[in-house]
Amino acid sequence: MCYEFVIYGLLFFSQSVEAFLEKRDTDPALETLVIPLALDNIARYSVAVDMSPGPDQQSFGFVVTTGTGYSVVAGVNCDDCEGVSSYNISQSPTAEQLPDVQSVSLLGTNASGSLIDENCQLTQSNGSAWPYPNQTLIVANTSSNLFSPGISGVFGLGTNGRNGDFSATVFSGWLSRNPGKTNFTYGMMLNPPWDSGTDGGVLHWQSPDTASFEGDVAWKSMSTSNSTSLQSDWYITMDSLSFTDSDDSVTVSRSGELVTAVDPFEAPLIFPQALTGAIYGGMAGASRLPLTSTTNQWAIPCNSKMSLSMTFGSFSVSMDETTLVLQNGNACVGAIEEWSDPQAGEYLLGSIFISLVYLIFSVSGSSQGSVGFAHRKASSSSTNLSAGQVTGIVLGSVAFSVLSVVGLIWYCYRRRQRQHKELPSPFISPPMPPNYQESVNGNREIVTASASFVARSPSDINGFGFRLPHSSDSADIMTALPSSNLIRPNPTPTEFSFRETLPLYDESVANDTSISRQPLRTQKSLATFQTTGTLA
Repeated sequence: MCYEFVIYGLLFFSQSVEAFLEKRDTDPALETLVIPLALDNIARYSVAVDMSPGPDQQSFGFVVTTGTGYSVVAGVNCDDCEGVSSYNISQSPTAEQLPDVQSVSLLGTNASGSLIDENCQLTQSNGSAWPYPNQTLIVANTSSNLFSPGISGVFGLGTNGRNGDFSATVFSGWLSRNPGKTNFTYGMMLNPPWDSGTDGGVLHWQSPDTASFEGDVAWKSMSTSNSTSLQSDWYITMDSLSFTDSDDSVTVSRSGELVTAVDPFEAPLIFPQALTGAIYGGMAGASRLPLTSTTNQWAIPCNSKMSLSMTFGSFSVSMDETTLVLQNGNACVGAIEEWSDPQAGEYLLGSIFISLVYLIFSVSGSSQGSVGFAHRKASSSSTNLSAGQVTGIVLGSVAFSVLSVVGLIWYCYRRRQRQHKELPSPFISPPMPPNYQESVNGNREIVTASASFVARSPSDINGFGFRLPHSSDSADIMTALPSSNLIRPNPTPTEFSFRETLPLYDESVANDTSISRQPLRTQKSLATFQTTGTLA
């Protein structure tokens, strides 16, 4: 038994090392980098971007969006950029001014300005930099609602499918620096957008983190979007959705190829007016709030109960009132908003939805890409490990496993030594003796014995001992054992011996000719004694 633990330890050791080695990515270009996201006071997610790295470095927070492939930074000449920190091209020795001017629009916001090429880098969670040189950016000289305190730019993760300028995207630069690769793939894992100024989640850059999701990934192909209301480079199709309130008074469903964008730039879910009217119109106490330029909200009772489910291929996700009812001061609003344009028929799923799932984006061109939907693990705390860190973990695991196995071997050795000292010597482990029958005072005792025991004396019939296999030793008992450790025999004294004739311990019994005594063979064994019954 002890050595079985050693074998199991060796197996665990080999499997542990194999598991760690499998985690290590042999291709540095596909190593999963962890890019932390910060959450600002208007529920937008941002990354830390350094421009012109070095002694002239300028650092900013860029909001993340999948709606456009352009990256934008507020310029020093922008009077309507909300007074945020701005980029000064004259202080950058690495910037290259381009002759073109570009504009970008995102869900009621916009910016425009001249184009530049600049060396940039992202900040990883471990403090290291991920450089992406010669990146094309828009230096905004005019803007509307795009920037906010702490947000001086846009980190575009779209495809630029609206204008076909894929070369200006982050993905195009990476593919040009890695000619053996055909697509750029990353994972998005957001924390809920409830608490501003907190950890917003991570981007698993260059490669998704398989430890952060479980089950199969359902893939949906990207198509180029030309919708003026959706304002996104691409869309996918949602297969179905179903909404139900608590008492089933409202049940709404849609199915087919529902044009859908997924973008963390905004928090809510935005549906067509006809659908939100069917959802909230039949809900007691719900009312549409005043119209805005892009979307409308609905006020709903704070104790509303509801559920919403959506499917994308084989993937299904459900939401309830814990995410669909939002506190707004002393009142509540629905997380499902509607387009202000009653003709808009698209769907947009913001960060409230994204924070419930694990998204994988794979992009290879302005019109070639796909989105993968996967279930997040219940508690995911994955971190990115460098090759050196992985090597250190492997070596540490090897050392721990070796010490554990050595400890088991030493323990087994000491245990065998103790057992050897505790056994009487000499000791021979013989086969189990046969059953035999003894008759005393007219009663027959059926006794099963696997050892030779003798009664110590007529006055102490419950004391038993081992008879050791000494052929010339006349002592009947070598080692006394307490009867509490054995099953007690029947009250009628029963005698056992190694001798060919039973030794006499009571004269009256010895002179009784009615007792039949049978010679017993010497049995050299050590086991247990048990009385199995009395027969009349």
